[in-house]
Amino acid sequence: MLPEIGYVELNNRIVPQGAATGKSFLFDFGAGDFVLQDGKLVEVTGSDALKMWIEKMLRTEKNRFEIYQDTDYGVSIEDVIIGQRYEQSFIESEIKREISEALIKHPLVRRISNFSIKREDTRAVVGFTVTLSGDQSFQQEVMLDGTG
Repeated sequence: MLPEIGYVELNNRIVPQGAATGKSFLFDFGAGDFVLQDGKLVEVTGSDALKMWIEKMLRTEKNRFEIYQDTDYGVSIEDVIIGQRYEQSFIESEIKREISEALIKHPLVRRISNFSIKREDTRAVVGFTVTLSGDQSFQQEVMLDGTG
């Protein structure tokens, strides 16, 4: 017998109960690998899982990898960060727009605000506030590398 699935309304969308928080596995973006403890993947849930989703979403260039083709997953910011001599105001505006549009897709995310952007050659360190349904919020910072 299959368990009955409940549904909840989040951010004006109906989603399966539990889908909003979910679970994930801790990934060390600096090392480029999953974190192991006693030979097992370290599981993260709740807001920690959401933070992992945010970081992965923002570090994935849209349509670069075949697995994400035609999924609208990721952001398109490489062209803005590297290789072009755009005005700083345009670069910051595009980064904010791409991040906001990507993250608002999550059923828990209501708003992205309070951006800070520091450019370093082909990279940008972007900080922002994530406001969730229910008005909880947290700060997040992500290193975006324009070299892939």
